[in-house]
Amino acid sequence: MSNFALRIPDSLFDFAMKCARQDNVSLNQFIVLALAEKVSALKSAEFFAERITRAQPARLEQLLAKAADHPPMPGDELPAGWRRARRNRKPASRFAAAKRAIDSR
Repeated sequence: MSNFALRIPDSLFDFAMKCARQDNVSLNQFIVLALAEKVSALKSAEFFAERITRAQPARLEQLLAKAADHPPMPGDELPAGWRRARRNRKPASRFAAAKRAIDSR
């Protein structure tokens, strides 16, 4: 377990204390949980950013062709021009920065 001194603006501190009291947890536990949620969100975004680089649109077409007699459910349709959008997509640099920050620890 590590200790870290933290300077928090008064307004944020007051609101965090109020939230911690509402959840019946200590301020420390509330802040640790908030930090864990943020790190988890960054790691998830990083995972999906990396995963999308391995996507194979041609393979998707092969899989969809096998289910040609079953139309997609409402809301599951492919957007118009989905192949063009995939080719032009660039990975977000903040995901790479988050990965470097996590890996450097």
